Amino acid sequence: MAFAVECEVTEEREKTFHIPVMAKEVVQFLNCAKGGVFVDLTVGEGGHAEEILKASSQVFLVGVDWDEEILGRARKRLKEFEGRFMLVRDNFVNVDTILQDLDLKEVDGVLLDLGISSFHLISKRGFAFNEDVPLDMRMEKSGPLTADEIINRWPLEEVRRIIRFYGDEKWASKIVKAIGERRLKGGIRSARELADLISQVIPKKFHPEKIHPATKTFLALRIAVNQELKNLKEVLEKLPFCLKKGGRIVVLSFHSLEHRIVKEVFGRLSKDCICPSWYPQCLCGGNRKVLELITRRPILPGEEEVRRNPRSRSAQMRVAEKI
Repeated sequence: MAFAVECEVTEEREKTFHIPVMAKEVVQFLNCAKGGVFVDLTVGEGGHAEEILKASSQVFLVGVDWDEEILGRARKRLKEFEGRFMLVRDNFVNVDTILQDLDLKEVDGVLLDLGISSFHLISKRGFAFNEDVPLDMRMEKSGPLTADEIINRWPLEEVRRIIRFYGDEKWASKIVKAIGERRLKGGIRSARELADLISQVIPKKFHPEKIHPATKTFLALRIAVNQELKNLKEVLEKLPFCLKKGGRIVVLSFHSLEHRIVKEVFGRLSKDCICPSWYPQCLCGGNRKVLELITRRPILPGEEEVRRNPRSRSAQMRVAEKI
Protein backbone atom coordinates (compact mmCIF):
# COMPACT_ATOMS: atom_id res chain seq x y z
CA MET A 1 0.00 0.00 0.00
CA ALA A 2 1.22 3.53 -0.73
CA PHE A 3 2.70 5.54 2.10
CA ALA A 4 4.68 8.73 2.57
CA VAL A 5 8.27 8.39 3.75
CA GLU A 6 9.88 10.81 6.17
CA CYS A 7 13.65 11.07 6.42
CA GLU A 8 16.16 13.35 8.08
CA VAL A 9 18.20 15.23 5.46
CA THR A 10 21.63 16.47 6.45
CA GLU A 11 22.72 20.02 5.67
CA GLU A 12 25.54 18.69 3.49
CA ARG A 13 23.20 16.71 1.29
CA GLU A 14 20.58 19.47 1.19
CA LYS A 15 23.04 21.54 -0.83
CA THR A 16 23.37 18.88 -3.51
CA PHE A 17 19.85 18.35 -4.82
CA HIS A 18 19.85 16.56 -8.16
CA ILE A 19 19.49 18.74 -11.27
CA PRO A 20 16.76 17.20 -13.46
CA VAL A 21 17.70 16.54 -17.08
CA MET A 22 15.61 18.18 -19.85
CA ALA A 23 12.98 19.24 -17.29
CA LYS A 24 11.36 21.77 -19.65
CA GLU A 25 10.98 19.14 -22.36
CA VAL A 26 9.58 16.60 -19.89
CA VAL A 27 6.82 19.00 -18.81
CA GLN A 28 6.08 19.95 -22.41
CA PHE A 29 5.81 16.41 -23.80
CA LEU A 30 3.76 15.15 -20.86
CA ASN A 31 1.28 17.97 -21.49
CA CYS A 32 1.37 18.84 -17.78
CA ALA A 33 -0.06 22.32 -18.31
CA LYS A 34 -3.45 20.72 -18.99
CA GLY A 35 -3.50 19.19 -15.53
CA GLY A 36 -4.19 15.56 -14.67
CA VAL A 37 -2.63 12.68 -12.78
CA PHE A 38 1.01 11.95 -13.54
CA VAL A 39 3.38 9.28 -12.28
CA ASP A 40 7.11 9.84 -11.86
CA LEU A 41 8.34 6.27 -11.57
CA THR A 42 11.89 7.33 -10.69
CA VAL A 43 11.11 10.34 -8.53
CA GLY A 44 14.51 10.37 -6.83
CA GLU A 45 15.05 13.73 -5.15
CA GLY A 46 11.98 15.21 -6.83
CA GLY A 47 13.58 17.40 -9.50
CA HIS A 48 11.25 16.49 -12.35
CA ALA A 49 8.33 16.09 -9.94
CA GLU A 50 8.77 19.69 -8.81
CA GLU A 51 8.60 20.99 -12.39
CA ILE A 52 5.57 18.81 -13.19
CA LEU A 53 3.71 20.14 -10.14
CA LYS A 54 4.62 23.74 -11.03
CA ALA A 55 3.11 23.34 -14.52
CA SER A 56 -0.50 23.48 -13.30
CA SER A 57 -2.41 23.67 -10.05
CA GLN A 58 -4.59 20.89 -11.50
CA VAL A 59 -1.72 18.37 -11.48
CA PHE A 60 -1.60 15.51 -8.98
CA LEU A 61 1.61 13.50 -8.91
CA VAL A 62 2.50 10.03 -7.69
CA GLY A 63 6.24 9.69 -7.11
CA VAL A 64 7.76 6.22 -6.92
CA ASP A 65 11.22 5.18 -5.77
CA TRP A 66 12.50 2.08 -4.04
CA ASP A 67 15.02 4.00 -1.91
CA GLU A 68 13.44 5.06 1.39
CA GLU A 69 16.14 7.59 2.16
CA ILE A 70 15.90 9.42 -1.16
CA LEU A 71 12.11 9.68 -0.81
CA GLY A 72 12.71 11.73 2.33
CA ARG A 73 14.66 14.21 0.23
CA ALA A 74 11.88 14.32 -2.36
CA ARG A 75 9.27 15.07 0.32
CA LYS A 76 11.39 17.94 1.61
CA ARG A 77 11.81 19.36 -1.88
CA LEU A 78 8.10 19.11 -2.69
CA LYS A 79 6.73 20.37 0.63
CA GLU A 80 5.15 23.49 -0.94
CA PHE A 81 2.88 21.18 -2.97
CA GLU A 82 1.58 19.26 0.05
CA GLY A 83 -1.77 17.64 -0.76
CA ARG A 84 -1.04 17.40 -4.48
CA PHE A 85 1.41 14.52 -4.44
CA MET A 86 1.97 11.13 -2.88
CA LEU A 87 5.26 9.25 -2.52
CA VAL A 88 5.40 5.48 -2.77
CA ARG A 89 8.32 3.25 -1.82
CA ASP A 90 8.41 0.45 -4.35
CA ASN A 91 10.21 -0.81 -7.45
CA PHE A 92 8.87 0.89 -10.59
CA VAL A 93 8.42 -2.50 -12.21
CA ASN A 94 5.36 -2.91 -9.95
CA VAL A 95 3.59 0.09 -11.50
CA ASP A 96 0.39 -1.89 -12.18
CA THR A 97 -0.07 -2.97 -8.55
CA ILE A 98 0.99 0.47 -7.27
CA LEU A 99 -1.79 2.12 -9.26
CA GLN A 100 -4.29 -0.56 -8.23
CA ASP A 101 -3.48 0.07 -4.57
CA LEU A 102 -4.11 3.78 -5.11
CA ASP A 103 -7.37 3.05 -6.94
CA LEU A 104 -5.98 4.67 -10.10
CA LYS A 105 -7.09 2.73 -13.16
CA GLU A 106 -5.49 5.04 -15.74
CA VAL A 107 -3.27 8.12 -15.57
CA ASP A 108 -2.44 11.03 -17.90
CA GLY A 109 1.29 10.52 -18.15
CA VAL A 110 4.29 8.58 -16.88
CA LEU A 111 7.95 9.59 -16.60
CA LEU A 112 10.93 7.25 -16.39
CA ASP A 113 14.28 8.97 -15.77
CA LEU A 114 16.85 6.19 -15.79
CA GLY A 115 19.85 8.29 -14.73
CA ILE A 116 21.56 7.91 -11.36
CA SER A 117 20.75 10.60 -8.80
CA SER A 118 23.35 12.95 -7.33
CA PHE A 119 22.23 11.62 -3.95
CA HIS A 120 23.46 8.12 -4.74
CA LEU A 121 26.89 9.48 -5.61
CA ILE A 122 27.20 10.81 -2.04
CA SER A 123 25.27 8.03 -0.32
CA LYS A 124 28.33 6.01 0.78
CA ARG A 125 27.08 2.94 -1.09
CA GLY A 126 30.00 2.58 -3.46
CA PHE A 127 28.63 4.36 -6.53
CA ALA A 128 31.42 6.97 -6.53
CA PHE A 129 35.03 6.17 -7.50
CA ASN A 130 36.82 8.01 -4.71
CA GLU A 131 35.04 6.57 -1.66
CA ASP A 132 36.62 4.24 0.89
CA VAL A 133 33.28 2.53 1.43
CA PRO A 134 32.07 -1.03 0.81
CA LEU A 135 31.11 -2.09 -2.71
CA ASP A 136 27.36 -2.03 -2.25
CA MET A 137 25.64 -0.29 -5.22
CA ARG A 138 22.12 -1.27 -4.17
CA MET A 139 19.50 1.36 -4.97
CA GLU A 140 17.32 -0.31 -2.35
CA LYS A 141 19.32 -1.08 0.77
CA SER A 142 17.55 -4.34 1.58
CA GLY A 143 18.24 -5.87 -1.85
CA PRO A 144 19.79 -9.34 -1.79
CA LEU A 145 22.81 -8.71 -4.06
CA THR A 146 25.75 -6.32 -3.69
CA ALA A 147 28.64 -5.39 -5.96
CA ASP A 148 30.99 -6.82 -3.32
CA GLU A 149 29.52 -10.27 -3.83
CA ILE A 150 29.89 -10.05 -7.60
CA ILE A 151 33.48 -8.78 -7.48
CA ASN A 152 34.75 -11.09 -4.72
CA ARG A 153 32.66 -14.26 -5.04
CA TRP A 154 31.07 -14.73 -8.43
CA PRO A 155 32.82 -16.88 -11.07
CA LEU A 156 35.33 -14.71 -12.88
CA GLU A 157 33.92 -15.57 -16.30
CA GLU A 158 30.52 -14.30 -15.20
CA VAL A 159 32.11 -11.10 -13.85
CA ARG A 160 33.86 -10.65 -17.21
CA ARG A 161 30.57 -11.15 -19.07
CA ILE A 162 28.82 -8.54 -16.93
CA ILE A 163 31.57 -5.95 -17.40
CA ARG A 164 31.87 -6.63 -21.13
CA PHE A 165 28.16 -6.77 -21.94
CA TYR A 166 26.60 -4.29 -19.53
CA GLY A 167 29.52 -1.86 -19.55
CA ASP A 168 30.71 -2.34 -23.14
CA GLU A 169 34.20 -2.39 -21.61
CA LYS A 170 36.79 -3.69 -24.09
CA TRP A 171 39.32 -4.11 -21.26
CA ALA A 172 37.01 -6.47 -19.38
CA SER A 173 39.32 -9.49 -19.62
CA LYS A 174 42.33 -7.61 -18.22
CA ILE A 175 40.21 -6.06 -15.47
CA VAL A 176 38.82 -9.45 -14.42
CA LYS A 177 42.28 -11.04 -14.47
CA ALA A 178 43.45 -8.35 -12.05
CA ILE A 179 40.34 -8.89 -9.89
CA GLY A 180 41.17 -12.62 -9.73
CA GLU A 181 44.72 -11.87 -8.63
CA ARG A 182 43.46 -9.47 -5.98
CA ARG A 183 41.09 -12.13 -4.65
CA LEU A 184 44.13 -14.25 -3.77
CA LYS A 185 45.32 -11.37 -1.58
CA GLY A 186 42.09 -10.90 0.31
CA GLY A 187 39.78 -9.39 -2.28
CA ILE A 188 38.62 -5.86 -3.08
CA ARG A 189 36.85 -4.13 -0.21
CA SER A 190 36.06 -0.59 -1.31
CA ALA A 191 34.89 1.43 -4.28
CA ARG A 192 38.14 3.38 -4.32
CA GLU A 193 40.18 0.18 -4.33
CA LEU A 194 38.29 -1.17 -7.35
CA ALA A 195 38.49 2.16 -9.21
CA ASP A 196 42.24 2.40 -8.58
CA LEU A 197 42.76 -1.18 -9.75
CA ILE A 198 40.92 -0.47 -13.01
CA SER A 199 42.90 2.74 -13.54
CA GLN A 200 46.11 0.73 -13.22
CA VAL A 201 44.95 -2.07 -15.52
CA ILE A 202 43.86 0.14 -18.41
CA PRO A 203 46.94 1.73 -20.03
CA LYS A 204 47.04 5.47 -19.39
CA LYS A 205 47.09 6.35 -23.07
CA PHE A 206 43.69 4.65 -23.37
CA HIS A 207 42.08 6.44 -20.41
CA PRO A 208 38.98 8.32 -21.64
CA GLU A 209 39.22 12.12 -21.58
CA LYS A 210 35.90 13.05 -20.00
CA ILE A 211 35.11 10.13 -17.68
CA HIS A 212 36.94 8.06 -15.08
CA PRO A 213 38.44 4.84 -16.54
CA ALA A 214 36.33 2.81 -14.09
CA THR A 215 33.04 4.35 -15.27
CA LYS A 216 32.00 1.47 -17.53
CA THR A 217 32.77 -1.20 -14.94
CA PHE A 218 30.88 0.65 -12.21
CA LEU A 219 27.93 1.09 -14.57
CA ALA A 220 27.94 -2.63 -15.37
CA LEU A 221 27.97 -3.59 -11.69
CA ARG A 222 25.15 -1.17 -10.88
CA ILE A 223 23.02 -2.62 -13.68
CA ALA A 224 23.65 -6.19 -12.51
CA VAL A 225 23.05 -5.48 -8.81
CA ASN A 226 19.75 -3.69 -9.43
CA GLN A 227 18.54 -5.78 -12.41
CA GLU A 228 18.02 -2.52 -14.25
CA LEU A 229 17.63 -3.83 -17.80
CA LYS A 230 15.25 -6.63 -16.84
CA ASN A 231 13.10 -4.20 -14.85
CA LEU A 232 13.14 -1.65 -17.68
CA LYS A 233 11.87 -4.15 -20.26
CA GLU A 234 9.13 -5.34 -17.92
CA VAL A 235 7.85 -1.89 -16.95
CA LEU A 236 7.79 -0.62 -20.55
CA GLU A 237 5.52 -3.52 -21.50
CA LYS A 238 3.09 -2.56 -18.72
CA LEU A 239 2.96 1.22 -19.14
CA PRO A 240 0.60 1.52 -22.14
CA PHE A 241 -2.07 -0.27 -20.13
CA CYS A 242 -1.73 2.22 -17.27
CA LEU A 243 -2.51 5.24 -19.46
CA LYS A 244 -5.67 6.99 -20.57
CA LYS A 245 -6.17 7.40 -24.30
CA GLY A 246 -3.84 10.24 -25.28
CA GLY A 247 -1.70 9.74 -22.20
CA ARG A 248 2.04 9.84 -22.72
CA ILE A 249 5.18 7.99 -21.67
CA VAL A 250 8.42 9.97 -21.47
CA VAL A 251 11.65 8.01 -21.00
CA LEU A 252 15.10 9.49 -20.36
CA SER A 253 17.81 6.90 -21.01
CA PHE A 254 21.55 7.35 -20.52
CA HIS A 255 23.51 4.54 -22.13
CA SER A 256 23.37 2.38 -25.22
CA LEU A 257 21.67 -0.66 -23.65
CA GLU A 258 18.88 1.49 -22.23
CA HIS A 259 18.53 3.39 -25.51
CA ARG A 260 18.20 0.11 -27.39
CA ILE A 261 15.57 -1.37 -25.07
CA VAL A 262 13.36 1.75 -25.12
CA LYS A 263 13.62 2.05 -28.90
CA GLU A 264 12.80 -1.65 -29.43
CA VAL A 265 9.82 -1.81 -27.06
CA PHE A 266 8.34 1.49 -28.25
CA GLY A 267 8.84 0.40 -31.85
CA ARG A 268 7.14 -2.95 -31.34
CA LEU A 269 4.19 -1.52 -29.40
CA SER A 270 3.61 1.08 -32.14
CA LYS A 271 3.17 -1.48 -34.95
CA ASP A 272 0.29 -3.72 -36.01
CA CYS A 273 2.74 -6.24 -37.42
CA ILE A 274 6.23 -6.96 -36.13
CA CYS A 275 7.34 -9.38 -38.86
CA PRO A 276 10.53 -8.47 -40.74
CA SER A 277 9.81 -6.30 -43.79
CA TRP A 278 11.09 -8.99 -46.15
CA TYR A 279 8.45 -11.57 -45.04
CA PRO A 280 6.00 -12.13 -47.93
CA GLN A 281 3.07 -12.17 -45.49
CA CYS A 282 2.36 -11.57 -41.80
CA LEU A 283 3.34 -14.55 -39.65
CA CYS A 284 3.19 -12.90 -36.24
CA GLY A 285 -0.58 -13.11 -36.09
CA GLY A 286 -0.97 -9.35 -36.00
CA ASN A 287 0.52 -7.30 -33.21
CA ARG A 288 -1.97 -5.00 -31.45
CA LYS A 289 -0.71 -1.46 -31.80
CA VAL A 290 -1.14 0.44 -28.52
CA LEU A 291 1.27 3.37 -28.88
CA GLU A 292 1.96 6.18 -31.33
CA LEU A 293 5.54 7.42 -31.48
CA ILE A 294 5.72 11.15 -30.75
CA THR A 295 9.50 11.32 -31.23
CA ARG A 296 10.76 9.47 -34.30
CA ARG A 297 14.28 10.42 -33.28
CA PRO A 298 15.45 10.83 -29.68
CA ILE A 299 15.58 14.34 -28.25
CA LEU A 300 19.00 15.35 -26.95
CA PRO A 301 19.93 18.02 -24.39
CA GLY A 302 21.06 21.37 -25.76
CA GLU A 303 24.60 22.72 -25.50
CA GLU A 304 23.70 25.08 -22.67
CA GLU A 305 22.21 22.27 -20.57
CA VAL A 306 25.24 20.05 -21.13
CA ARG A 307 27.50 22.92 -20.08
CA ARG A 308 25.44 23.54 -16.94
CA ASN A 309 24.92 19.85 -16.14
CA PRO A 310 27.62 17.69 -17.78
CA ARG A 311 25.93 14.45 -16.71
CA SER A 312 23.10 15.22 -19.12
CA ARG A 313 25.38 14.78 -22.14
CA SER A 314 24.50 11.12 -22.71
CA ALA A 315 20.74 11.56 -22.20
CA GLN A 316 18.18 10.66 -24.86
CA MET A 317 14.47 11.37 -24.55
CA ARG A 318 11.82 9.22 -26.26
CA VAL A 319 8.09 9.88 -26.10
CA ALA A 320 5.10 7.70 -27.01
CA GLU A 321 1.34 8.25 -26.72
CA LYS A 322 -1.46 5.78 -25.88
CA ILE A 323 -3.89 5.39 -28.80
